[in-house]
Amino acid sequence: MVEEEPVRRLGVVPTPFPGESFVSWVDTVAVTLRLSRTMALRTLGLSGSASFSAHQFHLNPEQLEGLWRRTGLRPAQVERMLFSFYAPTALPQLALDSGRIGQGARVSYPWLRREHSAACPLCVQASGGRWLLSWRLKWTFLCADHLVYLVDRCPRCGLRLYWRLEATASGQRTRCLRPAAWHGRGPRRHGAAVCGFPVVEMPAVPAGAEEAIHVQRRVHALVTPADASHNETSRRVLQQLVLIIRDVAHRKTLAGLLDRMESTVIRAVHEAQGQPWQPPLSWTLEGGSPAAVSALVRIAARTVLSDRPGAGPFD
Repeated sequence: MVEEEPVRRLGVVPTPFPGESFVSWVDTVAVTLRLSRTMALRTLGLSGSASFSAHQFHLNPEQLEGLWRRTGLRPAQVERMLFSFYAPTALPQLALDSGRIGQGARVSYPWLRREHSAACPLCVQASGGRWLLSWRLKWTFLCADHLVYLVDRCPRCGLRLYWRLEATASGQRTRCLRPAAWHGRGPRRHGAAVCGFPVVEMPAVPAGAEEAIHVQRRVHALVTPADASHNETSRRVLQQLVLIIRDVAHRKTLAGLLDRMESTVIRAVHEAQGQPWQPPLSWTLEGGSPAAVSALVRIAARTVLSDRPGAGPFD
């Protein structure tokens, strides 16, 4: 049987930015085609609404083939933009829960920013509004290219940056899309004004400690899938880190463990711990800023990972 050539029904579609998330790419397609996110999904052969979630996790072979025929993107290119890309390492439970996700069930992953995203303002500016998949992992707390901690809250409205609402108009992908005077409870009013604060103007805290940069690069090497041996070792090392973080996060004070960390990181930890309605682990994974999460990851890394600058990801 002769393999058919891809049917490029959409003409020229934007090429995914290296490391881009699927939602960001869909929104880029929507801007190019001057469509809403919902209509862009339908044009790509996918069902879903503007706040779609299931397609971010996994696409079946038929959906991947449909995208190939419509856009010319190879399945491997698309799979690199989905959360399932990290299933071999950081999100192994995705393989077990893929059926429930496809049925619309809500599945919780503590180390995944499921409905919001952190961001590097400098990367957003340089890419023209592309958002990276790795920013959706809480294992990613700083940008190793620009040496700044990621931003996960808007300084104007104080709410998390996220992708559940459409970001398909020109310039919207570089602004906070939280509805003005809306605090995440109840339905959003149709047509309500959004906050609109430019992401590129959000202050990013410089990562002043070499330890933080080194640990982030090591953890990034762990979560990026490779061969079977790498993936198996990564899962084991990440689990060791999680166990230590779980223990550390339940301590009443982390003062003695924050040694050599920047004042901005220590302040972020204390601010998160100062929320009495959240249990310790919850503030770290749900309420803690990337800088606060980085503190616990760095504490765990001091035990599990080597601090030698030239060490490989598992030495």
